[in-house]
Amino acid sequence: MQPLSGVYNILTTPFTPDGAIDIPSLERLTRSTIEAGVTGITVLGVAGEAQKLNPEERRMVMSTVKTLAGKDLPIIAGTSHDGTDLTIEASQEAQQMGAAGLMIAPPAFLQPGPGLTEHYRRIAEAVDIPIILQDFPVVNGVTMSPAQMVELCDAVPAITTIKLEDVPTPQRTAQTLRMTERNISIVGGLGGMYLLDELRRGSSGAMTGFAYPEVLVKICQAWLSGDRQRATKLYYRVLPLLVFEGQPKLGVAIRKEILRRRGLIDHATLRHPGPSLDDGTLADLTETIEWVGIDQILNEE
Repeated sequence: MQPLSGVYNILTTPFTPDGAIDIPSLERLTRSTIEAGVTGITVLGVAGEAQKLNPEERRMVMSTVKTLAGKDLPIIAGTSHDGTDLTIEASQEAQQMGAAGLMIAPPAFLQPGPGLTEHYRRIAEAVDIPIILQDFPVVNGVTMSPAQMVELCDAVPAITTIKLEDVPTPQRTAQTLRMTERNISIVGGLGGMYLLDELRRGSSGAMTGFAYPEVLVKICQAWLSGDRQRATKLYYRVLPLLVFEGQPKLGVAIRKEILRRRGLIDHATLRHPGPSLDDGTLADLTETIEWVGIDQILNEE
């Protein structure tokens, strides 16, 4: 159970205009993500609208992505539920389907303490693959201090990585790593907005759904190989697009629109309830993409 490092792209779930899962688009998106050079793929996260999928649809997404990824590219499955038994059931099924790890957030509003520790302990006893602890209080209302995250990791050795998304992420990354004596890693999220500063403070990469994973791969590869100047230049060139896509409440809608424009999915549909983009936002997106010069960045060696 080795800690994660590198770039794990959280896959969006494409839908047809009537809300059905668009399997051809999912296959095309998966192939493109693999070709982007990612370390692995994460499915069934918040960015994948997992909370809007029924169990059969979750299995469909996992099966489709795993088949295309094969044996060599690790797939991390989001299995978060508010009930421990439901989380165990989803986690065991994900392991049986070939998941290399599980991304699990705390149950809604279950604050750090014996109950939360027992939740993760029971899950760990039921599976044989690593757990990625998702720290994302905006979604579940659970706030964990660096010390509390370290305590939880110490109590549940199956937790090998923390996906840290409670701001300020760079400072919290450094604090958490200083406190732990275990070999755990921290990866960033939040669309990659704070990726450079997270790497500066000890992060091992990113697990996020930015619509241009190739760029995050370039940044992380440069940083982890010691070429910090190249990583910094790339980050600041793409930063306006990271910020634009990372807008609260609109982020997934913007991401899907970018993927549609890239020809990787056929429709930018979100399942209801979900935001829609007005004409002004669509025009702003076009201008931001043009100013960043994303095609030039993608084509650079």
